[in-house]
Amino acid sequence: MTQDQPSPAARQPASSPATDGARQAPRSRRGDYLLTAAVGVLLPPAILALTGMTSQAADAGQLPRIVLFALLTLVVSALAQWLFAVRSSLGGLVGGLVALAAQAVILASPGRAADAPFAWARSLIPTGAVLIVAALLLGGSWGMRRARRAGRADARLSVRLGEQDKTPGVTPTAPPSRRRDHAVSFPLTVMAVGAALALLSAGYTRLLSPGTSLGSGLLGPTLALVALLLGAAFTGRSTLGARVTGTLLVLLSLPGLLAHIWPQLPGHALLVRLLPDDPNGVSLLLAGTVLVTVGWGAHLARREGRMGELAELRSREAPTPPHGLPHSQA
Repeated sequence: MTQDQPSPAARQPASSPATDGARQAPRSRRGDYLLTAAVGVLLPPAILALTGMTSQAADAGQLPRIVLFALLTLVVSALAQWLFAVRSSLGGLVGGLVALAAQAVILASPGRAADAPFAWARSLIPTGAVLIVAALLLGGSWGMRRARRAGRADARLSVRLGEQDKTPGVTPTAPPSRRRDHAVSFPLTVMAVGAALALLSAGYTRLLSPGTSLGSGLLGPTLALVALLLGAAFTGRSTLGARVTGTLLVLLSLPGLLAHIWPQLPGHALLVRLLPDDPNGVSLLLAGTVLVTVGWGAHLARREGRMGELAELRSREAPTPPHGLPHSQA
Protein backbone atom coordinates (compact mmCIF):
# COMPACT_ATOMS: atom_id res chain seq x y z
CA MET A 1 0.00 0.00 0.00
CA THR A 2 2.51 2.56 -1.20
CA GLN A 3 2.43 5.21 -3.85
CA ASP A 4 1.56 4.07 -7.36
CA GLN A 5 4.67 3.58 -9.49
CA PRO A 6 5.02 4.37 -13.21
CA SER A 7 4.32 1.50 -15.57
CA PRO A 8 7.20 -0.67 -16.85
CA ALA A 9 6.69 0.75 -20.32
CA ALA A 10 7.27 4.24 -18.98
CA ARG A 11 10.53 3.15 -17.36
CA GLN A 12 12.02 1.64 -20.53
CA PRO A 13 14.66 3.73 -22.34
CA ALA A 14 13.72 5.34 -25.63
CA SER A 15 14.74 3.56 -28.79
CA SER A 16 16.46 6.45 -30.59
CA PRO A 17 17.83 9.96 -30.00
CA ALA A 18 15.19 11.39 -32.32
CA THR A 19 12.47 9.86 -30.20
CA ASP A 20 14.10 11.24 -27.05
CA GLY A 21 14.14 14.73 -28.50
CA ALA A 22 10.53 14.62 -29.62
CA ARG A 23 9.11 13.00 -26.48
CA GLN A 24 8.15 15.25 -23.62
CA ALA A 25 9.32 14.56 -20.10
CA PRO A 26 6.85 12.47 -18.09
CA ARG A 27 4.34 14.47 -16.08
CA SER A 28 5.25 14.83 -12.43
CA ARG A 29 2.84 13.02 -10.13
CA ARG A 30 3.65 15.11 -7.08
CA GLY A 31 0.45 17.09 -7.56
CA ASP A 32 -1.56 13.85 -7.75
CA TYR A 33 -0.06 12.63 -4.49
CA LEU A 34 -0.67 15.93 -2.69
CA LEU A 35 -4.25 16.23 -3.96
CA THR A 36 -5.26 12.67 -3.12
CA ALA A 37 -3.55 12.85 0.27
CA ALA A 38 -5.49 16.02 1.12
CA VAL A 39 -8.77 14.39 0.08
CA GLY A 40 -7.80 11.29 2.06
CA VAL A 41 -7.39 13.38 5.22
CA LEU A 42 -10.86 14.90 4.81
CA LEU A 43 -12.69 11.76 3.68
CA PRO A 44 -13.09 9.82 6.99
CA PRO A 45 -14.53 12.73 9.02
CA ALA A 46 -16.85 13.63 6.15
CA ILE A 47 -18.17 10.08 5.78
CA LEU A 48 -18.54 9.59 9.53
CA ALA A 49 -20.30 12.94 10.02
CA LEU A 50 -22.81 12.22 7.25
CA THR A 51 -23.41 8.71 8.60
CA GLY A 52 -23.93 10.10 12.10
CA MET A 53 -26.50 12.56 10.76
CA THR A 54 -28.21 9.69 8.96
CA SER A 55 -28.41 7.83 12.27
CA GLN A 56 -29.92 10.86 14.01
CA ALA A 57 -32.48 11.24 11.23
CA ALA A 58 -33.38 7.55 11.55
CA ASP A 59 -33.89 7.90 15.31
CA ALA A 60 -36.17 10.88 14.67
CA GLY A 61 -38.10 9.09 11.92
CA GLN A 62 -37.34 11.77 9.33
CA LEU A 63 -37.35 10.02 5.96
CA PRO A 64 -36.23 12.98 3.78
CA ARG A 65 -33.16 13.55 5.97
CA ILE A 66 -32.36 9.83 5.98
CA VAL A 67 -32.39 9.76 2.18
CA LEU A 68 -30.48 13.03 1.88
CA PHE A 69 -27.62 12.14 4.21
CA ALA A 70 -27.37 8.56 2.95
CA LEU A 71 -27.10 9.80 -0.64
CA LEU A 72 -24.54 12.43 0.36
CA THR A 73 -22.44 9.71 2.00
CA LEU A 74 -22.57 7.67 -1.19
CA VAL A 75 -21.70 10.65 -3.41
CA VAL A 76 -18.78 11.81 -1.24
CA SER A 77 -17.33 8.31 -1.02
CA ALA A 78 -17.81 7.66 -4.74
CA LEU A 79 -16.20 10.95 -5.79
CA ALA A 80 -13.22 10.28 -3.55
CA GLN A 81 -12.74 6.78 -4.94
CA TRP A 82 -13.02 8.13 -8.49
CA LEU A 83 -10.27 10.64 -7.73
CA PHE A 84 -8.07 7.94 -6.21
CA ALA A 85 -8.64 5.74 -9.26
CA VAL A 86 -7.67 8.35 -11.85
CA ARG A 87 -4.89 10.02 -9.83
CA SER A 88 -3.37 7.86 -7.06
CA SER A 89 -4.46 5.25 -4.54
CA LEU A 90 -2.38 7.09 -1.94
CA GLY A 91 -5.54 8.94 -0.92
CA GLY A 92 -7.19 5.75 0.31
CA LEU A 93 -4.11 4.85 2.30
CA VAL A 94 -4.00 8.28 3.93
CA GLY A 95 -7.72 8.14 4.68
CA GLY A 96 -7.41 4.73 6.30
CA LEU A 97 -4.50 5.87 8.44
CA VAL A 98 -6.41 8.98 9.52
CA ALA A 99 -9.39 6.86 10.59
CA LEU A 100 -7.06 4.42 12.36
CA ALA A 101 -5.41 7.31 14.20
CA ALA A 102 -8.85 8.57 15.24
CA GLN A 103 -9.66 5.10 16.56
CA ALA A 104 -6.45 5.11 18.60
CA VAL A 105 -7.32 8.53 20.05
CA ILE A 106 -10.77 7.27 21.04
CA LEU A 107 -9.32 4.27 22.85
CA ALA A 108 -6.64 6.37 24.55
CA SER A 109 -9.07 8.97 25.93
CA PRO A 110 -10.33 8.39 29.50
CA GLY A 111 -14.02 8.51 28.60
CA ARG A 112 -13.64 6.70 25.27
CA ALA A 113 -16.75 7.41 23.15
CA ALA A 114 -18.25 9.67 25.83
CA ASP A 115 -15.47 12.21 25.22
CA ALA A 116 -16.54 12.78 21.61
CA PRO A 117 -17.48 16.45 21.02
CA PHE A 118 -20.65 15.77 18.99
CA ALA A 119 -23.83 13.91 19.89
CA TRP A 120 -23.85 12.01 16.59
CA ALA A 121 -20.28 10.87 17.22
CA ARG A 122 -21.08 9.62 20.73
CA SER A 123 -23.85 7.43 19.33
CA LEU A 124 -21.96 6.38 16.19
CA ILE A 125 -18.62 5.36 17.71
CA PRO A 126 -19.99 2.34 19.67
CA THR A 127 -21.18 0.79 16.38
CA GLY A 128 -17.56 0.35 15.25
CA ALA A 129 -17.98 2.88 12.44
CA VAL A 130 -14.50 4.39 12.80
CA LEU A 131 -12.83 0.98 12.65
CA ILE A 132 -14.99 -0.01 9.66
CA VAL A 133 -13.96 3.09 7.69
CA ALA A 134 -10.28 2.59 8.56
CA ALA A 135 -10.24 -1.05 7.46
CA LEU A 136 -12.19 -0.56 4.23
CA LEU A 137 -10.14 2.45 3.11
CA LEU A 138 -6.85 0.69 3.83
CA GLY A 139 -7.96 -2.49 2.08
CA GLY A 140 -9.48 -0.50 -0.76
CA SER A 141 -6.21 1.36 -1.33
CA TRP A 142 -4.33 -1.93 -1.49
CA GLY A 143 -6.91 -3.45 -3.84
CA MET A 144 -6.92 -0.36 -6.07
CA ARG A 145 -3.14 -0.48 -6.42
CA ARG A 146 -3.27 -4.16 -7.36
CA ALA A 147 -6.13 -3.52 -9.80
CA ARG A 148 -4.17 -0.76 -11.54
CA ARG A 149 -1.17 -3.05 -11.92
CA ALA A 150 -3.42 -5.81 -13.24
CA GLY A 151 -4.83 -3.41 -15.82
CA ARG A 152 -1.33 -2.57 -17.01
CA ALA A 153 -0.49 -6.25 -17.24
CA ASP A 154 -3.68 -6.83 -19.26
CA ALA A 155 -2.62 -4.13 -21.71
CA ARG A 156 0.85 -5.59 -22.19
CA LEU A 157 -0.64 -9.04 -22.71
CA SER A 158 -3.14 -7.67 -25.23
CA VAL A 159 -0.36 -6.07 -27.26
CA ARG A 160 1.74 -9.23 -27.13
CA LEU A 161 -1.17 -11.39 -28.27
CA GLY A 162 -1.89 -8.93 -31.07
CA GLU A 163 1.70 -9.21 -32.27
CA GLN A 164 1.49 -13.01 -32.17
CA ASP A 165 -1.73 -12.90 -34.17
CA LYS A 166 0.01 -10.91 -36.93
CA THR A 167 2.94 -13.35 -37.10
CA PRO A 168 2.44 -16.06 -39.75
CA GLY A 169 2.40 -19.56 -38.34
CA VAL A 170 1.96 -18.43 -34.72
CA THR A 171 -1.28 -19.14 -32.85
CA PRO A 172 -1.86 -16.71 -29.97
CA THR A 173 -2.44 -18.29 -26.58
CA ALA A 174 -5.78 -17.62 -24.92
CA PRO A 175 -5.71 -14.85 -22.30
CA PRO A 176 -6.08 -16.04 -18.70
CA SER A 177 -9.68 -16.35 -17.52
CA ARG A 178 -10.89 -14.29 -14.56
CA ARG A 179 -13.88 -16.55 -13.97
CA ARG A 180 -12.32 -18.12 -10.88
CA ASP A 181 -11.61 -14.72 -9.32
CA HIS A 182 -15.22 -13.66 -9.89
CA ALA A 183 -16.53 -16.97 -8.53
CA VAL A 184 -14.64 -16.78 -5.22
CA SER A 185 -14.92 -13.01 -4.80
CA PHE A 186 -18.47 -12.94 -3.46
CA PRO A 187 -18.23 -15.77 -0.88
CA LEU A 188 -14.85 -14.56 0.37
CA THR A 189 -16.08 -10.99 0.78
CA VAL A 190 -19.29 -12.08 2.48
CA MET A 191 -17.40 -14.28 4.95
CA ALA A 192 -14.81 -11.58 5.69
CA VAL A 193 -17.35 -8.80 6.23
CA GLY A 194 -19.78 -11.03 8.13
CA ALA A 195 -17.06 -12.27 10.48
CA ALA A 196 -15.83 -8.72 11.06
CA LEU A 197 -19.29 -7.37 11.91
CA ALA A 198 -19.91 -10.31 14.24
CA LEU A 199 -16.61 -9.65 16.05
CA LEU A 200 -17.44 -5.97 16.43
CA SER A 201 -20.91 -6.75 17.73
CA ALA A 202 -19.53 -9.23 20.25
CA GLY A 203 -16.89 -7.13 21.97
CA TYR A 204 -16.35 -3.66 20.60
CA THR A 205 -18.78 -1.85 22.91
CA ARG A 206 -17.17 -3.38 26.01
CA LEU A 207 -13.82 -2.08 24.79
CA LEU A 208 -15.25 1.45 24.78
CA SER A 209 -16.44 1.29 28.38
CA PRO A 210 -14.39 3.71 30.54
CA GLY A 211 -11.93 1.89 32.76
CA THR A 212 -11.91 -1.30 30.67
CA SER A 213 -8.46 -2.77 30.09
CA LEU A 214 -7.47 -2.49 26.45
CA GLY A 215 -5.30 -5.60 26.52
CA SER A 216 -8.20 -7.96 27.15
CA GLY A 217 -10.54 -6.57 24.51
CA LEU A 218 -8.33 -5.69 21.55
CA LEU A 219 -8.21 -9.13 19.95
CA GLY A 220 -11.74 -9.11 18.52
CA PRO A 221 -11.58 -5.60 16.99
CA THR A 222 -8.10 -6.31 15.63
CA LEU A 223 -9.33 -9.47 13.90
CA ALA A 224 -12.32 -7.51 12.57
CA LEU A 225 -9.96 -4.88 11.18
CA VAL A 226 -7.87 -7.52 9.42
CA ALA A 227 -10.94 -9.31 8.01
CA LEU A 228 -12.44 -6.12 6.59
CA LEU A 229 -9.09 -5.05 5.18
CA LEU A 230 -8.59 -8.35 3.38
CA GLY A 231 -12.16 -8.36 2.09
CA ALA A 232 -11.69 -4.91 0.57
CA ALA A 233 -8.23 -5.78 -0.75
CA PHE A 234 -9.67 -8.62 -2.84
CA THR A 235 -11.05 -5.93 -5.16
CA GLY A 236 -7.60 -6.09 -6.73
CA ARG A 237 -8.62 -9.46 -8.20
CA SER A 238 -12.36 -8.94 -8.68
CA THR A 239 -14.75 -6.18 -7.65
CA LEU A 240 -17.86 -8.35 -7.92
CA GLY A 241 -17.79 -9.46 -4.29
CA ALA A 242 -17.39 -5.94 -2.91
CA ARG A 243 -20.15 -4.45 -5.03
CA VAL A 244 -22.67 -7.23 -4.39
CA THR A 245 -21.87 -7.55 -0.67
CA GLY A 246 -22.02 -3.78 -0.21
CA THR A 247 -25.42 -3.60 -1.89
CA LEU A 248 -26.75 -6.40 0.32
CA LEU A 249 -25.49 -4.61 3.45
CA VAL A 250 -27.32 -1.43 2.45
CA LEU A 251 -30.53 -3.41 1.92
CA LEU A 252 -30.12 -5.19 5.28
CA SER A 253 -29.82 -1.82 7.03
CA LEU A 254 -33.23 -0.62 5.83
CA PRO A 255 -35.38 -2.29 8.54
CA GLY A 256 -33.38 -0.48 11.22
CA LEU A 257 -33.17 2.84 9.42
CA LEU A 258 -36.93 2.89 8.75
CA ALA A 259 -38.08 1.35 12.05
CA HIS A 260 -39.57 4.62 13.34
CA ILE A 261 -41.32 5.27 10.02
CA TRP A 262 -42.60 1.76 9.21
CA PRO A 263 -42.47 -0.27 12.43
CA GLN A 264 -44.08 -3.26 10.73
CA LEU A 265 -41.17 -3.63 8.29
CA PRO A 266 -39.86 -7.21 8.68
CA GLY A 267 -36.32 -7.82 9.84
CA HIS A 268 -35.96 -5.17 12.54
CA ALA A 269 -36.25 -7.59 15.46
CA LEU A 270 -33.56 -9.82 13.95
CA LEU A 271 -31.33 -6.80 13.35
CA VAL A 272 -31.64 -5.74 16.99
CA ARG A 273 -30.65 -9.23 18.15
CA LEU A 274 -27.65 -9.36 15.82
CA LEU A 275 -26.51 -5.77 16.43
CA PRO A 276 -27.70 -4.81 19.93
CA ASP A 277 -25.53 -1.68 19.97
CA ASP A 278 -26.69 -0.55 16.54
CA PRO A 279 -30.49 -0.89 16.45
CA ASN A 280 -30.90 1.41 13.45
CA GLY A 281 -28.36 -0.58 11.40
CA VAL A 282 -26.26 2.43 10.48
CA SER A 283 -23.04 0.40 10.63
CA LEU A 284 -24.42 -1.84 7.87
CA LEU A 285 -25.29 1.21 5.79
CA LEU A 286 -21.81 2.66 6.27
CA ALA A 287 -19.98 -0.59 5.52
CA GLY A 288 -22.13 -1.24 2.46
CA THR A 289 -21.72 2.26 1.06
CA VAL A 290 -17.95 2.33 1.45
CA LEU A 291 -17.59 -1.23 0.16
CA VAL A 292 -19.61 -0.51 -3.00
CA THR A 293 -17.61 2.61 -3.79
CA VAL A 294 -14.30 0.88 -3.04
CA GLY A 295 -15.22 -1.85 -5.52
CA TRP A 296 -16.23 0.72 -8.12
CA GLY A 297 -12.98 2.60 -7.57
CA ALA A 298 -10.90 -0.54 -8.08
CA HIS A 299 -12.81 -1.24 -11.30
CA LEU A 300 -11.99 2.26 -12.56
CA ALA A 301 -8.35 1.89 -11.52
CA ARG A 302 -8.01 -1.33 -13.51
CA ARG A 303 -9.48 0.37 -16.57
CA GLU A 304 -7.28 3.44 -16.12
CA GLY A 305 -4.20 1.26 -15.80
CA ARG A 306 -5.07 -0.63 -18.96
CA MET A 307 -5.83 2.50 -20.99
CA GLY A 308 -2.73 4.32 -19.79
CA GLU A 309 -0.45 1.39 -20.56
CA LEU A 310 -1.97 0.91 -24.03
CA ALA A 311 -1.48 4.59 -24.79
CA GLU A 312 2.14 4.41 -23.64
CA LEU A 313 2.88 1.30 -25.67
CA ARG A 314 1.26 2.74 -28.80
CA SER A 315 3.18 5.98 -28.45
CA ARG A 316 6.43 4.04 -28.28
CA GLU A 317 5.52 2.04 -31.36
CA ALA A 318 4.56 5.09 -33.47
CA PRO A 319 7.51 6.29 -35.60
CA THR A 320 8.64 9.85 -34.95
CA PRO A 321 9.65 11.77 -38.13
CA PRO A 322 12.76 14.01 -38.17
CA HIS A 323 12.36 17.34 -36.35
CA GLY A 324 8.98 16.16 -35.02
CA LEU A 325 7.20 17.03 -38.30
CA PRO A 326 4.31 14.83 -39.49
CA HIS A 327 4.81 12.67 -42.56
CA SER A 328 3.33 14.12 -45.73
CA GLN A 329 0.38 12.33 -47.19
CA ALA A 330 0.84 10.68 -50.61
